[in-house]
Amino acid sequence: MGLLIAAIALLAACSAGKAVLQEPSPVNNPEWPLGNTGERIEWIRNIADTRDLGSAGGFWRRVRELVAGADTHGLVTPYGVFVDKARRLYVTDPGARVVHCTDMAKGRYFAIGDEGPPFLSTPIGLAQDERGRVYITDSTLGMVFRYDPEDASLTPLLAKRLGRPTGIAFHPQNHLLYVVDTIAGQVVAVDQGGVERKRIGSRGEGAIQFNRPTDITINARGEILVLDALNFRISVLSPEGQLVRQFGEPGDAEGYFSRPKGVAVDSSGHIYVGDSQRDMIQVFDGNGSLISVFGKNGVGKGRFWMPSGLFIDSRDYIYVADTYNKRIQIFRHITNRENETQGEPDFERAQ
Repeated sequence: MGLLIAAIALLAACSAGKAVLQEPSPVNNPEWPLGNTGERIEWIRNIADTRDLGSAGGFWRRVRELVAGADTHGLVTPYGVFVDKARRLYVTDPGARVVHCTDMAKGRYFAIGDEGPPFLSTPIGLAQDERGRVYITDSTLGMVFRYDPEDASLTPLLAKRLGRPTGIAFHPQNHLLYVVDTIAGQVVAVDQGGVERKRIGSRGEGAIQFNRPTDITINARGEILVLDALNFRISVLSPEGQLVRQFGEPGDAEGYFSRPKGVAVDSSGHIYVGDSQRDMIQVFDGNGSLISVFGKNGVGKGRFWMPSGLFIDSRDYIYVADTYNKRIQIFRHITNRENETQGEPDFERAQ
C-alpha cells in the first residue's frame, strides 16, 4: 500500500510540474536542405518501443506501470515499415519473427505472426490494398501472407512459393501486387487472389534484368521503381513491365550506390534511396539527378546504423527503419518556409 501511495504522489507531482515535460522546440531538431529548392528535410522523432508511441494511457494505467513495470515491446531488427490511413504503424522485424503493429486510434499494440499457424519466419516487405488488407513477404518461407485487420486473420496468399520474396507494392490502378523475387531476379505481379499474372525481367545486367533486386515502390504516375541492389541502380518500369528509365552506378561518392537498401517517393516526385553501408539517405529528382543527402553513422538524431526500409506517407512524413539502432526514425519533407503546417504525423513529436 505504501508503494502505491508513493506512486500516486509521484505521478501527481509530475502532473503538476508540467514545465518539466514540455516538448523541445522544433527549431532544435536537425534539418537538411534539399539542394537549392527551398525545401528541406526535418527530423521529427524516434520510435524504439511502445513507450515512444505517445500513447501514455490514463492515470491509473500509469500507476500500474510505475508499480509493476511497463509492458513494452522493443524492436529487434526492424526492416520494413508502413503506416496506413487508420493510424496503424506496421514494422517487419525478422529478428523477432513478427510484424509489430501499433494501432494509435485504439491505443493498443499487437504482434502479427507469433500466434499461428501460420507463423512468420523472416518478414521483410509490407503493402496494403484498397480494402485495407496488409500483405507481408516472408523471404525464408518464400511466401506472401495477407493480414486482414477486420478479423485479425493471417493467411498465405500464393499457391506457389517464390525463391526469396522481399519488396512488395500494391498498384492502385490495376490492383495488382508487385513482388520482388530476389533470388530469381524478377518482379512477379500477382492478383489479390494470389494468382500470378506476369513476371518482369530476369537475372543479369541488361536493360530489363536484375541482380539481387530487393525493394520496390510506385510513384504518383503509376510507374514502378525497383531497387536493383547488385546492379547498383534504380529501374523505373511501366505497369506492363516496360523499361521507362534507369539511373545509378556503383561508387562511394554522393550520388552513387555502394549498398542501396530501401526506396520511396514523396509527393513532389523526389526519390529516396537508403545506403546501408554509408548510413545515409540520398534524395534524387524524378530523373535520377542527386538533390541532397541526409544522415551519417551514429546513434543521435538523424544518424543511422544500417538504414533499411523506407516509407513516405501522404503528408510527406518519412519513416526510416534504422535497423542496427533498433528503431524507426521519422522525418518530414517541408516544401517551403511559408507552409510549415502539414499536420502532425500519426506519431507525435519526441517527448
